[in-house]
Amino acid sequence: MNGGIGDPLTPQRLFEATNTVALVAWIVLVVFPGRRFVSHVLCAIIVPGLLAACYAAVIGWKLASGGPPPGDLMTLAGLRSAFADDWVFAAAWTHYLVFDMVVGAWIARDAVRLGIPWPLRTLALVLTFLAGPVGFLIHLAARATLRPTSSLAAD
Repeated sequence: MNGGIGDPLTPQRLFEATNTVALVAWIVLVVFPGRRFVSHVLCAIIVPGLLAACYAAVIGWKLASGGPPPGDLMTLAGLRSAFADDWVFAAAWTHYLVFDMVVGAWIARDAVRLGIPWPLRTLALVLTFLAGPVGFLIHLAARATLRPTSSLAAD
């Protein structure tokens, strides 16, 4: 049976599972950004923590089994070589999913707290999911434009 529950984990299955978990969490975050459980717990701790554990397990396993030497990761050629391994690539993608979600949860909390209108908040969240730094910049621009006296360091 291909893709069944009893089948061994493959990089593709890891990729699909982590993407599915992240997508579901992002949908919940975009729809319910003001719900404390969603923005403070589910998308700030639980889902990123679960994805981080997957990342750590794969990277730990790869390093323990003679994976890419750390020196190689200091060059583009070394990174390209490391990412040629599907397990490393899937783990690297999971790394993005974790940090984008943590940033998204902060954006949701901050936007709700500052009263940023839902179209801008939603645009920032969707773009953070799809293009991380672009969504973050949209939120920072909305924050600065709509709340010029707010502190960037505020909770």
